[in-house]
Amino acid sequence: MTDAAPALDEAAFFSRLSSLKLPKAFAVAVSGGRDSMALARLCAAYAEKTGARALALTVDHGLRTGAADEAAQAKQWCERAGLAHLTLHWDGEKPSSGVQAAARAARYTLLIEAAQAHGCEALLTAHSEDDQAETVFMRLTRGAGRRGLAGMREESLIAAGPGEPLPLLRPLLSFSRDSITAYLGKLAQDYLDDPSNLDDRFERVRVRALLAALGEQGLMTTSSLAASARKLADAEDAATAQEDALFNHLGGCVYSWGGVSVDRWENAAGAGGLARRLIHAVGGGEYPPDEALALKTVDAAQQGAATLGGALIQRWRGRLWFLREAAALTGRAGVAPMAPQSLDAPLLWDRRFVIAPSGAAVGLQIGPMGQEAPAFLGPHAGLFQGPPAVMAALPGLMQNGVLIGAPALPFMKSEIATCRPPICLSLTMERFRGRIVRFS
Repeated sequence: MTDAAPALDEAAFFSRLSSLKLPKAFAVAVSGGRDSMALARLCAAYAEKTGARALALTVDHGLRTGAADEAAQAKQWCERAGLAHLTLHWDGEKPSSGVQAAARAARYTLLIEAAQAHGCEALLTAHSEDDQAETVFMRLTRGAGRRGLAGMREESLIAAGPGEPLPLLRPLLSFSRDSITAYLGKLAQDYLDDPSNLDDRFERVRVRALLAALGEQGLMTTSSLAASARKLADAEDAATAQEDALFNHLGGCVYSWGGVSVDRWENAAGAGGLARRLIHAVGGGEYPPDEALALKTVDAAQQGAATLGGALIQRWRGRLWFLREAAALTGRAGVAPMAPQSLDAPLLWDRRFVIAPSGAAVGLQIGPMGQEAPAFLGPHAGLFQGPPAVMAALPGLMQNGVLIGAPALPFMKSEIATCRPPICLSLTMERFRGRIVRFS
């Protein structure tokens, strides 16, 4: 059996914040539920003691009757505790399917943008040890490997679309729901109960009930699951270091135009994880592919070329290249071509580039260069050091439907351009490292 979670009080919480190196200005996500109200009260006490500036943020998704009243109640409790508070609204049309995933992305986008707009240097959420255990158990039922079973981290980085990353801190991750409830009881602090927490149509509700039953029989406890997650997180960090070392050993190079190459491939320890990360880095997918399938695809590419997860792996000039598959953007059977996007503000393009206008010109768009790339680049194409196949998948700057620039390349044809080249930042290395989650 593992040790029980520590009791929650101000001293224990302040110690966690100290280890997390909390900045002087931070935001707190507060739904009004049990865990978030405990976090709000603790952060209010911390701000009063240290002079830190804390801002409470509540998101009203507008999905349930009474959501606005609940947000108003959370605001009242936060302000009564001494916290400045803002209510954020998820406006616009809601999707007909995948509502929970869309609501999560919208929630984090709103929280990140509001936090950064008000000068906050970190966002705190109230995930507890029980949340960690439930997450690990649900991933276990899906056959997750080391990465998935490592669960949530106390420290991570998140970003809203093309924005700068923001630290996400979970200072209650080592405290149980029971200890959180006991802390609120001592303060006589009320909290809201989300009706969905009792709706067994949701997987997490069923898992919560099952874990409670298993815990009563001493078969599995939330603390033991959380302890396993911590150990697997350490193992994941060690495996990542091994994969990084293998990448360097193979002569790996990451290019500013979004590709990666190695001068050879070896199925050594860490090769599966490395293959998975390389495909994710260049492929534009939201999630990395399965490790075994990634390794099988790279092995197949040794004989010529192979594709997986929007990535093209091919041999060219003696090296093995990991590239964006052009057909995934320009169109193929069952896949429509990517439509050009207006460039009137910074945008996250294909999850691989952050592109921002740098001039006052209007009518600018970004889209894949496609088959126009060779003719447009002309003699400049010879300056490109990567495989020709990838040029069609690179972002092209368009004006009035005419291709006028190639901002991802180290040169830009500008004879007919009426604007300065946009700022174009490749996220290939960011995606390879996998340390930042971007919500869009």
